[in-house]
Amino acid sequence: WYQRRVRGHKFFLFTPYVFDPQQFANFVPTMIVFNDRVTGEDHFSDAYPHELVYGGAIVKVPVKWGFFSDNEDVKLAGENPSAEDGDDGGDGGETKERKINLVHQFKLVECAYMNKKGFKEWLTDDDNIKRWKKFLAEELMAADYKLSDEEAAKQVEDGKLKEWKKNLTDFAKFILGNWKNTSIYHDVTEDIEGSKIFYVGDENGDHFYYIKALYRTEKF
Repeated sequence: WYQRRVRGHKFFLFTPYVFDPQQFANFVPTMIVFNDRVTGEDHFSDAYPHELVYGGAIVKVPVKWGFFSDNEDVKLAGENPSAEDGDDGGDGGETKERKINLVHQFKLVECAYMNKKGFKEWLTDDDNIKRWKKFLAEELMAADYKLSDEEAAKQVEDGKLKEWKKNLTDFAKFILGNWKNTSIYHDVTEDIEGSKIFYVGDENGDHFYYIKALYRTEKF
């Protein structure tokens, strides 16, 4: 057998001694994992409820607080009450830490260096914009394999970038307007060029927000 582990999920493929391609002819991937285009780390999967907002530029994901130990996996449905908010964190003497479920599952860490000013600078940094233009072109080519590099780049310049920046600006206004309720995360590499994940807890609940173009997707 062969094991593939994506953050938060384990997959096993059992194959006979003699490989038969027909056995996998009807295989359909059942999950999409979002990888940071810069760091290659997994930040999210569509196994969790989510929706596209701000013109499809942002992925909005409900999250929840709970108590987790280092070796504990988050359960997608019917979560163990011991892992839910309100538990005292005690389990046979094992220390548990209160954190957001997706922070635990994907080993995310809080981005300590990004304050309000830093967030604005990150959004308008010339190097970031150049990198994100390339990511937008890659996203277009992933959606349409017939597109060449030149055709995708032209679509970005001809209007895709302008539309995307408008949606991103609207999202930024939302984040800035809720700054006191916002925390920012990234993965364990803590790469300054890597994608940032935005947590907002308000009267509408607790949510993570991902900038979709900054991720490539893999199907499993």
